Amino acid sequence: MKQEQDAPAAAKVDPVEEICQALFATEEGAKKEAARKAVGGMTQRPWQQLPSRLRSAIRSDVGHLADQKKTREQIVALGYSTEILGQALRDLGKKIA
Repeated sequence: MKQEQDAPAAAKVDPVEEICQALFATEEGAKKEAARKAVGGMTQRPWQQLPSRLRSAIRSDVGHLADQKKTREQIVALGYSTEILGQALRDLGKKIA
């Protein structure tokens, strides 16, 4: 009986993993928008202290946006903070207007 009670707790998804999945998704939508805003609010943590999978997801999303010729202002308007955006672009070796 105890295993049945523990099962729902084990089935819970890590909130950071949900953010990563939304950022790695190719389609735009409410989940991706919410994930970008959640990441944008993480500026109090240094970039290096963010989980590596989250940094990878951010770089992936920012890279796609840069490839779509989005400007810094447009990407910030999507929810990223200027600090997070700047670090992701540095890691990617990309410069955008």
